[in-house]
Amino acid sequence: MNIDPDEDPEQALMKAMGIAGFNTTKGKKVVGNDAAAVSIKKQRQYRQYMNRRGGFNR
Repeated sequence: MNIDPDEDPEQALMKAMGIAGFNTTKGKKVVGNDAAAVSIKKQRQYRQYMNRRGGFNR
């Protein structure tokens, strides 16, 4: 890996890390980006066991 001392330090760093460039993907289709899952937090529904009509064993 030959790094030219006259080269821009950011360009040298990008070349050393193997990064081609810093481009945005805004508005572009990215391959493999369509697989996702959502964790939805639902409020719990509690049941009343004390002081209800019909007793304990319904």
